[in-house]
Amino acid sequence: MITSFSKFKSEWEKDSKKPENSIMYYLIAALNIEKDPKLAEAMMTVVVSKNDCMDYGGSPSGLKLGKSAKYYIGQFKKNANIARSYVGGTNTNKYKFSKNSLTMTVVKKEKQAKGVKIFIQSGGKDLATPVHLRVNSQGQWKLTNYSSICTGVKKTVEEEGDF
Repeated sequence: MITSFSKFKSEWEKDSKKPENSIMYYLIAALNIEKDPKLAEAMMTVVVSKNDCMDYGGSPSGLKLGKSAKYYIGQFKKNANIARSYVGGTNTNKYKFSKNSLTMTVVKKEKQAKGVKIFIQSGGKDLATPVHLRVNSQGQWKLTNYSSICTGVKKTVEEEGDF
């Protein structure tokens, strides 16, 4: 798993020609929230639309997330299992995942008038999660509507039994 901004940005720039890759990089950023929320936010500004960001000199990207996009960081902070659920974690394996082998399951891909809508599966939700992306003038896919990623996940089996 990538934990440095410079590596994250350079790797994403190489991989940004496929929309699925941009979703995975967003999830990598979300996984970094547990240890370094400021780093995670800087990473997210690379893969989301500039419409969701504001100029900020204190960030390595020169941007910070706008109010609504920053809200999602709070959701990931409240429940780290949300991000984990998209890269191999499930409610039956205590949301464990392999940092060296992140896997994301794409269920469906729909072309839209301005971009693409990709459905990814969470190991903690019954239904697939829609993510909208558009390609920018540099040919890079950016997330434009991704709020559904940040919704809650099922409790672990152990948590369900603790009542």
